[in-house]
Formats: sequence, structure tokens, C-alpha cells
Amino acid sequence: MNKKPVSIKVEEELHRCPQCGYEDGFHTSFVRIDQRRCRIILICPSCHARYDPDWVTEL
Repeated sequence: MNKKPVSIKVEEELHRCPQCGYEDGFHTSFVRIDQRRCRIILICPSCHARYDPDWVTEL
């Protein structure tokens, strides 16, 4: 059921969903890359589209 996140580039600000137009920001999800790192995925709370801004965080 989980679709692969669509790559998205963050210019100055990203608060509007490109798919449905929802304008109040995104939920976040973390996908483990390895034991120490996770990729951050943005999820639209309205249409549930998933976006990958290519952000990685260390835990």
C-alpha cells in the first residue's frame, strides 16, 4: 500500500502539497537507511502523497 515517495526539491519554502494543494504543511515519517541514519519523508495529511526531499538525519 505504501507508494514510493516522489522526489521533491525544496526551494525557499515547502508547505503546499503539489498533488492536492493542501496548504498547511506535512507530517513526517522516518525510513531507516542503516543503524545510525534515517531518511525523512514528508506526507500530505490530506491526500497522503509521500515526498522525498532527500533529507537524511543521524540518530
